[in-house]
Amino acid sequence: MLRQTILGILLIFASSFLQAEQKQSLDLIKQKIESYVVNELANQHSDDIQVSAEKIDPRLNLKACEDAELEVFNPYKTPMIYTSTVGIRCKEQNTHWTLYVPIRITLNKKVIVAKRALPKDTPITVADIAKVKMDVSHLKQGYFIQEQDVIGRVSKHNIPEGTALNAFNLQSAVVIHKGEQVSIQAINEMINVSMHGIALNDGALGDLIKVQNQSSKRVIEAQVSGTKLVRVTL
Repeated sequence: MLRQTILGILLIFASSFLQAEQKQSLDLIKQKIESYVVNELANQHSDDIQVSAEKIDPRLNLKACEDAELEVFNPYKTPMIYTSTVGIRCKEQNTHWTLYVPIRITLNKKVIVAKRALPKDTPITVADIAKVKMDVSHLKQGYFIQEQDVIGRVSKHNIPEGTALNAFNLQSAVVIHKGEQVSIQAINEMINVSMHGIALNDGALGDLIKVQNQSSKRVIEAQVSGTKLVRVTL
């Protein structure tokens, strides 16, 4: 009887010792983080997404946390695609810890690139571009995915072959040049009047430029709406 009692006490102590020694699975942390990031990105991008949580220091000695109490979060206000670190914390009442884990995101998407080297001021045509799958998580200056968004634009500077085209290396083509005669379209809800003027600035579609009315010599600001055509709202 005494032997059974002692054995029972030992089992209780052993059980308590094992519970106290239970440590958080680092593999589970990695799995939770990768799943969280993939789900977050899937809400914004329907592309080939790959996420890898960097190796966690195996010497970490975190107390085990109930699965339901593990919370993964983005510690930054930046979009998830530009995040390099993700946090995970245990919200259990008696187990509070927070861990920050570096992550690597690969988001592959077909984007428009220069099919050949493009000198400065080159008007972009279909022959100049190609669609290539790239990791857009590293394209901090943006990118285009539709051909119509780049065709007709002009290179701002020399663009090497294979470079992703974006709003920083392309600009809208100039359709009005300084000193050129233009047609001024003055409109409001009641009238639509056209008159001649002289452009005082270069302008691309949508630009606001200064134009001098040829009759009154008055200088106005008008929006470029087409080749040799500007519009002003009365």
